[in-house]
Amino acid sequence: MLSRFDAYLTVYLSLTFGIVLSLLFVLIEGAAIGAVRAQAEIVADLGLDSVFAEYNREILDQYELFFVDTSYGSINGGIGMVEMHLSDYMSYNTEPDKGLVMPFEYNLLELKNPYLEISDVSFASDDQCMVWKAQAVEYMKAVYGGDLISRIQEQIDTVERKGLTGKNTVDQAAAQKQELDEFLADKGIIEIDTESAEGYSYQKVSGILDKVIGGGILAFALPSGKSVSGAVMDTGPYFSARLKAGTINQGIGLHHNVSSADSFVDELIYGEYLMKKCGSYTKPKDQGLLKYQIEYILYGYNSDAGNLRRSAEVLFALRCAANLASIHSDMDKQAQAEMVAVVICTLLLSPELTGQMKTLILTAWAIEEAMSDMQQLFDGNRVPLIKGKGDWNTGMFGIVTGDLPDIKGSQKTTGLSYQDYLRIFLGLMDKDTKAARSLDIVEMDIRQTDGNEHFRIDACIDYMKAYFGFEDNNGHDFVFYREMCYV
Repeated sequence: MLSRFDAYLTVYLSLTFGIVLSLLFVLIEGAAIGAVRAQAEIVADLGLDSVFAEYNREILDQYELFFVDTSYGSINGGIGMVEMHLSDYMSYNTEPDKGLVMPFEYNLLELKNPYLEISDVSFASDDQCMVWKAQAVEYMKAVYGGDLISRIQEQIDTVERKGLTGKNTVDQAAAQKQELDEFLADKGIIEIDTESAEGYSYQKVSGILDKVIGGGILAFALPSGKSVSGAVMDTGPYFSARLKAGTINQGIGLHHNVSSADSFVDELIYGEYLMKKCGSYTKPKDQGLLKYQIEYILYGYNSDAGNLRRSAEVLFALRCAANLASIHSDMDKQAQAEMVAVVICTLLLSPELTGQMKTLILTAWAIEEAMSDMQQLFDGNRVPLIKGKGDWNTGMFGIVTGDLPDIKGSQKTTGLSYQDYLRIFLGLMDKDTKAARSLDIVEMDIRQTDGNEHFRIDACIDYMKAYFGFEDNNGHDFVFYREMCYV
């Protein structure tokens, strides 16, 4: 027979056990929900890892950057195709028996993914190609030092400070020559072939200008035996044309995980990246559609020949202006030019023209020196940006005869190479044009490879934000988002 004390204990234990059991069930339910949530998050993370592991191999091999091509080699792609890939990868973890025959298998969680949406992406071309540039700049900072950038910046400062890019020395000399010719013609001096005992004559000085003005600069700049690539391309299918037409894909722009590469130093770093990855006349990229790719980025013509011709013209103008600046700071050359001017004007019976003649002689001297500079640069040699007394290849006698010195085998180790001058021009050009044309080059290169015939850089992403909706066999819903990027 139970006493009232025993009954009291039984009731107490029953109530306590009920509370403990309820707590236990709550804990079990919470653990089950936590396990399902953890499983859902793992499935989402593994799916994103798998998608980002499908980076375009050719972009990595040729440009050492990571981007997912959302077309996956097809003509038409897009974010919907990425969602299909992501969903497929996740299904192997939500359905462990997918594609397998497993007798008596049982999926305890029965996790499903009824909702998936990729809401945000960053295309390589977003923000005036800043997404592509930012990754390229980060790559350069991680792999290379900054000493070269400092030197390039110093050279660009010199060019801008001396105003070397805004001058057309040849046109100025042509105008000076025309003025002198007209003055002499008015005085009745038509045949200007009088020559001094030293070999000085106006005809020989003006002949230098006639040679430059009458013929293409590239013709005398190319070393003997060197040829020009005949590669030609159609600009219509490439990025710049689509950008101008407004038919490129648009994402969210530069994502918050990476900083903008928009400073002047970053532009120099990006220019150096292009110099390492793209071809030029002295270092052509044989597997590219265009061989002289840096020249294309600078000038935008549809042929190697056209871009090289324009590169020669711009470089020649810079060398003329730089040589003229060097001459004006050299008192010895000033004195030589004045002496020759006095002799020539005496022969022409026009001593009042001595000042103009001296200016023309100095300009012709700078131009002929620039012709020699061009041959050296295109032959792989180096030429200082601003020359000192010991850096000149032509002298006063060379000016009046119009003969260039033989520079074969003159391998200078000081100064700037043709590649270095291209670096300067890249640093000076419009950054948006540079970025757009550089992506033209990327498309040209990638489309030359198997399976990438329809490649578009504005279909490539390096950042993604996706929303996931999962549910288990007990009707619990789990909604969350994930972000992933390469940088």
